[in-house]
Amino acid sequence: MYRARLQAQLKSLSKVNPDTQCWEWQGQISNSGRGRIMIQDDGMPRTVGADDASYIAFFGDIPPKTLVRQTCGNRLCINPEHLELVNLP
Repeated sequence: MYRARLQAQLKSLSKVNPDTQCWEWQGQISNSGRGRIMIQDDGMPRTVGADDASYIAFFGDIPPKTLVRQTCGNRLCINPEHLELVNLP
């Protein structure tokens, strides 16, 4: 249920670019140019990257020692089809 609500929230805070199919984040943006959103983590609020939140909402938890990367190169894209996990060294 939580993931479905988060999916709906993410969709409402993004706008689809018809040329790239990127879901461009329209919410809060960090100084580094990434989308930011507050989510519930074990009942506690926590701010995460919007791309991380999208991965969690559509695929589940992000494994340790990995990060979420946009395959399209758009730092504000949260389209789950444009997200992949990358292993940290």
